[in-house]
Order: sequence, then structure tokens, then C-alpha cells
Amino acid sequence: MQIRYKIAIQFTIIVAIILLIFSAIVFLRAENQRKKNFYDRLQARSNTTARLLVDVQEFTPRLLKLMDSNSSLRLSDEEVFVYNFRNELLYANVEKRADYLNNHLLEMVRKEGRVTFESNQRQVIGILFEGKFDRFVVLASATDSVGIEQKENLIKTLAIGLLSGILITIALGVFFASQALKPIQSVNEEISRITAHNLKKRLDEGNGKDEIAALAVNFNSMLHRLEMAFIQQKQFVSQASHELRTPLAALKTEVQVGLDEEYSAKEYQQILKNILNDTERLIQLSNGLLQLAKATDDGEKFIFEVLRMEDILLNAQQSVQQIHQDYRITFDFEIIPEEDNLTLIEGNQVLLENLFVNLLENACKYSANKQANILLSFDKKYCIVKIQDKGIGISKSDLPNIFNPFYRARNTNNIKGFGVGLSVAKHIIELHNGIIQVKSKLNLGTEFVVKIPHQ
Repeated sequence: MQIRYKIAIQFTIIVAIILLIFSAIVFLRAENQRKKNFYDRLQARSNTTARLLVDVQEFTPRLLKLMDSNSSLRLSDEEVFVYNFRNELLYANVEKRADYLNNHLLEMVRKEGRVTFESNQRQVIGILFEGKFDRFVVLASATDSVGIEQKENLIKTLAIGLLSGILITIALGVFFASQALKPIQSVNEEISRITAHNLKKRLDEGNGKDEIAALAVNFNSMLHRLEMAFIQQKQFVSQASHELRTPLAALKTEVQVGLDEEYSAKEYQQILKNILNDTERLIQLSNGLLQLAKATDDGEKFIFEVLRMEDILLNAQQSVQQIHQDYRITFDFEIIPEEDNLTLIEGNQVLLENLFVNLLENACKYSANKQANILLSFDKKYCIVKIQDKGIGISKSDLPNIFNPFYRARNTNNIKGFGVGLSVAKHIIELHNGIIQVKSKLNLGTEFVVKIPHQ
């Protein structure tokens, strides 16, 4: 079911309930007022009949009955009965005694003074009348034919009004819901025209204030992120293809050279050594690409657990020095933690160790003395790791781009590398809700500051 019809139905139900409650209130108030007015008329007739019978000596029951039958004030099917203190019937304007008359009712009237009820669609009232020398019970009943007819007309009028209100509400609900949802339909049509080939297209953001505008703004923001992701993907594929092509081309060249002519054993050894170097370079590049692919995966695929930062740093230090025995790395606390939880973090051990291995390898690789320093500290929110070196440094123009895949600073051309490590490091830090900062001066050294929330 379309949203506009759902809105129209919900709105109609609300209005129908309101109209039903309103109709019920109107009917109940009108019905109560009708009954009250009719009981008041019955009481007035009872008082008049009793007064003429008891207090006016000239009126005999026969005369009163005659006058009552010709009175213009007589109610429809009116019955009046007057009893004395001994429950003797003194007067009745009809021959047949009513079914509701009994001694219990007479005693109840004497006790309460006024009793009203309905019997066989007749309204009945009993009152205690105080005469000059005695008390009398007067019972009167009649059918409110005019009132009942008015009640039936009121019910018809309210029913017609309720049904008309519901039908009008449905029509107006569908109309206004359609009008309100037109911008969404327009947005939907615009979205259907956006494909992977025209991600630069943006939705009309309207007045920029209502919910539709907010939807368009958020969708445009998502389109921008998708466009950036597509651009980065294309760049990644292009750069990866370029980087892979170089060692593969070198391998092919070395193999062709070895096959073209006869060489001495020493010359073949040199060819094999060149092939080995190119193979190692290809393996390093493949490993870097795999690391980058893993780091850019959804964080939900990794198991996060509580880890101690100093253990991660010591493992990374040991891994780097096992692979590069000429690298020298020192580790120290910049601030000694007074509580154990200040260096506890939640993260994935493999990714974090990979992160600090990349940073330590870069620090040593780009330093003439092959040395790097690790400093561990903390603040109220973060566990802070500083990786310092006294190497070639990074220029101000290169700093904004160092985390882009395959980007290499201009002063690193004579040093082997692929420009993948820092991109991997940034993605790992983002998965851990952390921050990475860089301070560097050419020929003086670089400091990477990694901040990850502690427990």
C-alpha cells in the first residue's frame, strides 16, 4: 500500500474517532436533557393534579378526571394515580391500573421523596405531595412521543454527519497526503536517474528547512561519499596496476635476457639475483595491497578485545627488529601511568601491531641512523603513542597527501617503497576511532602521534 493511502486511512481513523466521540457526547447530552424536561413536565402535572384534588374542595375525582381528559396540557398516554397514607387509591385518570404500581414503589417514594424510572418505553415519576392534613403519593407516567421522534431524527442527523465527515476526510486525506508527498516523489524520480556513471548529479535540496530538504541533503552527502569512494577505487586500481606492471615487466625482461643468449654461470647467477629482487619487490607490493584491502574492510569483521598498549608496542618493536636487524628502536613511557586502565584499549591486536610495524619501519627506513623512538603517554580520553625519528623529514607540500595510497614524497625517490604503509595505518586508526597526527621538518625528522581511546 502506498504511503499516501496509509496516511489518509490513519487520518480518517483519527477523525472518525473524534466525530464518533463528539456525536456520542451530543446524543447523550440531548437524551439526558430530553428525559429531564419530560420528567419535569410529569412532575408539574402530578403537582397540579394533587393540588386540585387535595387542596381544592370544589374538585371531585370525577370532575378532575373530566377536566384532565380535556386539558391541552395532557401528555401522550398520560396516567396519574394518587394514593393516601394507607396506600388507598384516591384518584386515577385511567381505568386500568399500571403494571409498575405496587406497595414497594409507594414506600420508596415516601422514603426518597422523588423517584424516576422507565417502564415499557414510558417515563414514570413518583413524588411525595404534602397536603394540608396529610401526605400523598402521586405517580404519573406518559410516553414522550415528540421527544422520541426528535431523538430518532438526531440519531439520523449524527449518523449522516459521521458518514459524510468520514468520506470527506478520506478524500481530503488522499489529496493532501499526495500534495505533501509530491516532493518525495520528485526526489524518487531524481534518484532513479542517478547511476554509477553520473554520480556527480545532485538532488534539489528545496528550501533547506523541512524533512524533505534534510533527506535530500543527506542523500547528496551520501552521493559525495560514494563519488569519492569510486574515484579512490579508480585511482587505487590505476596506481596498483602501474606499480605491479613495473616489477612484472622487469621479471619478463630478465627472463627474456636469460633465454636469448648463452651466458656464463656467474652471469646467470646475476640474472637470477635480479629476478629474486624483482620477485621480493612484487611480494612486498602484494602484501601491502592485501594489508590495505583488509584495513579498508568493515570493522565488524574484526574481533575487538581489551588490549594493553605497551604489549602491542613491544610486539611491533620485536617484529621490526627481527626482520631488519640493523634497525634500532627504543621504547619508554613519557608519563608513567598510575592506573592500569590508562593503557588499556579496545581493538584488534593483529591490525594494531601491523599499524605500529608500518610506522616503525618507515621511521627507521627514512633515517640515516636507522633509529626510532617510541614514547607512550595518555590523557583523560586517549592512550597516546609517539613514533619519533631524525630522518629526512616531510615537506609542507607533501604532508596533506602522505596518507593517500601509493603517494610518496618527492625526497624519497631513492629509497625503496610503494606508498602503501601510511594509508594502511590511517584506515586501521579510523577503525579504532582514533586520531593520527604528523609533525615534520625537512632533514630534521618526523613525529607521528597516534591517539586511541583507552578504557
